[in-house]
Amino acid sequence: MSPDEKAGADAKPRRRGRRRTDYSKTATNGARTPVVKTSIRTEPIRVTLDLRPKQHAELKRWCNGAAVDTGLPEVALAPVLRILGELLVDPKDQELAARVKQKLIERAEQL
Repeated sequence: MSPDEKAGADAKPRRRGRRRTDYSKTATNGARTPVVKTSIRTEPIRVTLDLRPKQHAELKRWCNGAAVDTGLPEVALAPVLRILGELLVDPKDQELAARVKQKLIERAEQL
């Protein structure tokens, strides 16, 4: 064994010094955790939805019919789903939310 290895084997482990923060003082003095400002997210959040081909075809058919009924050149599926989401969380009209919750209960085993 080299002299360095031998000295390392005989050396006592170092003891840590006292911590710089005395947490008991902090707790008894009533110090609070500093409030960190959070940024407000402004970018849209992408959501992906998997549909069965039949569901997709029915929704596209509905969008095409809505375009004819409203006189719009086209009705895309994404804005329709956004509007449904807005209606679902509208506190003034809870009928749709109640119907969706009922469907969730009925289909709980399939989810």
